[in-house]
Amino acid sequence: SMHTANIAGTSIIIRRLEMADIHLLEHYLAGLSQQTRNRFGPHQFDSASLHSIFHDQTSHKGFIAIETETGRIIAYAIVRMGFLPHDAPRLETYELHLHPRTDATYAPSVADEWQGKGLGILLFQYMLEYLQQEGIQRIILWGGVQASNEKAVRYYQRLGFHTLGAFEYHGMNLDMIYHTGNFLPVP
Repeated sequence: SMHTANIAGTSIIIRRLEMADIHLLEHYLAGLSQQTRNRFGPHQFDSASLHSIFHDQTSHKGFIAIETETGRIIAYAIVRMGFLPHDAPRLETYELHLHPRTDATYAPSVADEWQGKGLGILLFQYMLEYLQQEGIQRIILWGGVQASNEKAVRYYQRLGFHTLGAFEYHGMNLDMIYHTGNFLPVP
């Protein structure tokens, strides 16, 4: 299913990423400014990496916003079902009992010219609805967020994420988490 929206007179489609979108995603990633690229770190930006991540969409799911008129991807988020094994020891220091079935890990990005227009929020809401249907109870930020990136920190707070704690990796970073309000028994 897809969601259509209108931002500043531009018609936008929000939906799950499909394998046929990989070339569009490469164009999108290549077009990001160096600063935006530096802040988006879940994977390499080349075709081989994207194919290896998304060939099996049980573990990783992509979500995209497309400009209806041009067919261009203008925002992209990746979700890993469960948690990142190398982040687990750090996340467990916050007394989180990680669960591969009810936790998900999330990294969003928005095209530079579309930042600050509410597009990321629409993409998050679409993704959230999908993840709630999948039984996800918590969404963890992928590798945290750079504490110096105040715009991003405020954005996550606005979405309803709260800070678990801070860690040092090329500067200070915040681990943040979102509770979906979806506390159903896990089958």
